Amino acid sequence: MSSHLPSVGHAHEEIHLPPPSWAPLIVGFGATLIGAGLLFPLALPVGLIVFLAGIWKMGHFTLLENPHPSLKVDHRLLGMWVFLASEIMFFAALLSTFLGYKARAGAAGALLNVPLMTIGTFVLLSSSFAAVSALSAIQANRMIAFRNWLITTMALGGLFLILELTEWLELIGHGITTGTLYGSAFFTLTGLHGMHVLIGIGWMVFLLIRTLRGTMSSGDAIGVEIFGLYWHFVDIVWIVLFTVIYLLR
Repeated sequence: MSSHLPSVGHAHEEIHLPPPSWAPLIVGFGATLIGAGLLFPLALPVGLIVFLAGIWKMGHFTLLENPHPSLKVDHRLLGMWVFLASEIMFFAALLSTFLGYKARAGAAGALLNVPLMTIGTFVLLSSSFAAVSALSAIQANRMIAFRNWLITTMALGGLFLILELTEWLELIGHGITTGTLYGSAFFTLTGLHGMHVLIGIGWMVFLLIRTLRGTMSSGDAIGVEIFGLYWHFVDIVWIVLFTVIYLLR
């Protein structure tokens, strides 16, 4: 008795892997040095140089396509949503710690410059509008408009960091440093958020490099959409932080 087994197809799906590169490790090492700069100021400029060098090297990567997502959602978008979910838990833990120290802060909270950071909040929210406009521009293949909106988003993000640094210097001048419980919680929470803003600016540098090289088009809009998700998340987190740190007494 003979049995006939169904033939098994030998369809092969192409697997696209990025070229080997030290760039992600360089970026990660630079980000670590930037974080260390919160405690050791001399590490900050070194970290910025290393971080930007890694971003520049990553600017020569070619974005990989993912035409057949198994979950009906682009895997890159899904990965970003999962990452942002972990970030929500991370910031929630930091925020709960800050609230515990804020209750014992005494007069330290009165030294916060609310008008300055209100302007900073408006600046950061405006950058979200610029990011949405950049996405709309690349979807319509208007690359000059995309470049201009991207530069605008970068400038607004940089301005926010300048305002935040000004706030830090004022507080340090009043004796609020990482040597106090309130200062430690405040600088850790706002500093990590500022690091996320800096990473977003680095991401935009990467996109701008590809734009200037002429290697971006409307087909790359998914990459800009993923960046937009990250940038809007950073803005939303700041709204929560601003409310808790500056407005709630």
